[in-house]
Amino acid sequence: MRKRQIRSSQAGVSLLEILIAVSILGISFTAIFSSLSTGLRAAARLDQYQRAVDLAANQLNEMVLDPTLEPGQVISGVSRSGLRWKAKSELVDSRPGPAQDRPLQLVRLVVEVSWATPTRPQSFVLQTLKLRIPPAKPNP
Repeated sequence: MRKRQIRSSQAGVSLLEILIAVSILGISFTAIFSSLSTGLRAAARLDQYQRAVDLAANQLNEMVLDPTLEPGQVISGVSRSGLRWKAKSELVDSRPGPAQDRPLQLVRLVVEVSWATPTRPQSFVLQTLKLRIPPAKPNP
C-alpha cells in the first residue's frame, strides 16, 4: 500500500483562521448593532420633536380661531404625552378701526412646547400674527 501524501493546503482550516474569522464577525456585529442603536435613538428624538410641532400647531390654530382671545392672555397645560405648553398673546399694534371703540389690533400669538430629555430640556416655539377687531360693547 502506498501512503498518501497530504499537502498542507489541503489539511483543513487552522485554529488561527477560525479565530480571525470569529473576530471579524464580532467586530462587524458590533458596528451593525451600534448603528442600529444610534438610528433608533434618532428616530425616537424625531418622533418627540414631531409631537411637539403638532401640539404647537394645534394650540396656535385654536388661538387663531378663538374670537374671545384678548391681548395679554397667557394659558398653559400639559398634553397626554407629557409635553408642556405655554401660549400667550401680545398686542403688537393698534390702529383706528370701523368705530371709535373698536380699533384694529395686530396680536402676536406665541406657543412654546417643552419636554425633558436625558441630556437637557428641549423646546419648540411657533408664532403667528392675528388681526383682531374687538367686539362691539353692548349698549346699556
